[in-house]
Amino acid sequence: MDWHTQLRLPAESIAPALARAGIRPVTDGLSERAAADIALLTSEIVANAVQHASETAADEVIVRIGGDDMIRVEVLDCGVLFDPPTPRRPWDARPNGWGLYLVDSVARAWGVESEGPGKKVWFELDPKVQ
Repeated sequence: MDWHTQLRLPAESIAPALARAGIRPVTDGLSERAAADIALLTSEIVANAVQHASETAADEVIVRIGGDDMIRVEVLDCGVLFDPPTPRRPWDARPNGWGLYLVDSVARAWGVESEGPGKKVWFELDPKVQ
């Protein structure tokens, strides 16, 4: 994969905003919808990494974005591998846990894989989405 951008972010609450700002140069040439979808899903996965996988503020979250025919975003953290949950349903009344539901609903494909001492959560989107 030809990575257009790789970001190293602190595992802190500011990380999702830093990720959105950091990937903007890659998404600027895309349709407004594709750029918004990529920003939303990246924010959700980075927020999950900070909330569920980081143990200390010294931990890093790495964001990689690349691709041509298909945009792929990977978010790496030091957390343990997990099985993707069953997608939520819109009528589910729980107030949190909607991040992976959004990823499942919007992305063309997504998954969770082991990488190094941690894991990566990735998704792919068609950059030609209008």
